[in-house]
Amino acid sequence: MIRQIIKIDEEKCTGCGICVTACHEGAIAMVDGKAKLIRDDYCDGLGNCLPACPTGAITFEEREALPYDEAAVMANMQQAEEARAQAAKLTIARPVQGGRPQLRLSRLQVKDNPAVPGSPEPAAAMAGANQAGAGARPLL
Repeated sequence: MIRQIIKIDEEKCTGCGICVTACHEGAIAMVDGKAKLIRDDYCDGLGNCLPACPTGAITFEEREALPYDEAAVMANMQQAEEARAQAAKLTIARPVQGGRPQLRLSRLQVKDNPAVPGSPEPAAAMAGANQAGAGARPLL
């Protein structure tokens, strides 16, 4: 079917990704640092992405393309929303046995540095440089 659909000029595209956010149907994605129309059937041809493009890389064209598939778009949007909700559940801090959420820090090892208060002199740090783990001390 010949219909109006977007065209993305790779030469003008800077890879900012603004059009990806503007395309509510999910027809555009970033591929190798450039915006690409990944699904003809997701593009409704209305062009919400056009004004979002700061370089004018997106235009309309009339060409052979799959017809817009609203059911597929809606299913894709539902799947994306479920994935976002799942990701949000994984990032929420959980209370530990009735207490407040806790931040757990591990001890970091930092090589002796004269710029850090309490570090040995550079000569002392260099003297043990050939020994495994020499000059390392806990940060916390």
